[in-house]
Amino acid sequence: MKTALTENGQIGIPPEIRRTDHLEPGTLFSFDRLTPGHYLLTKLAAPPQRFTLATADDGLPVIRGLGGVITAPMVKDIESQSP
Repeated sequence: MKTALTENGQIGIPPEIRRTDHLEPGTLFSFDRLTPGHYLLTKLAAPPQRFTLATADDGLPVIRGLGGVITAPMVKDIESQSP
């Protein structure tokens, strides 16, 4: 497969690879220059979830923090993920 470098310095990953490897926007990679003209792109492990969201029997959302603690930064993180 071939891809091209954009004017912004970005390299696209072909759709079939994104689908097969479950790559989504925001997936983190490391990029290493091995030798001139040879590079290594490695998918990084996703950061661990700091919280989980669930729906209670009454339909209301339930937030569970790791260790049972929910902090203001975690709430801001949750809010940033809401539509």
